[in-house]
Amino acid sequence: MHSVDKIRFTLFYGEPPQPDSYGYMELNREGNMIALYTKDGEEMDIYGGHEFIRVGTLGKFDDKDRDHFYTLLEKDGVG
Repeated sequence: MHSVDKIRFTLFYGEPPQPDSYGYMELNREGNMIALYTKDGEEMDIYGGHEFIRVGTLGKFDDKDRDHFYTLLEKDGVG
């Protein structure tokens, strides 16, 4: 099972973020980050010089069912 966490940026590519700068982090079943997404759901470079804190977990989805990943984002207002 993968999970999707909502995150808030504290530093975004070396610049202070806007007050509403948040995004999403995808974790694999071992709890390792495998992808970062902007608040619009666009994938970001996970090694790109940004720092963030976890806000909360939106939910989990089966490794084979990527549709549920997008459902989690839609429930949070993306898309």
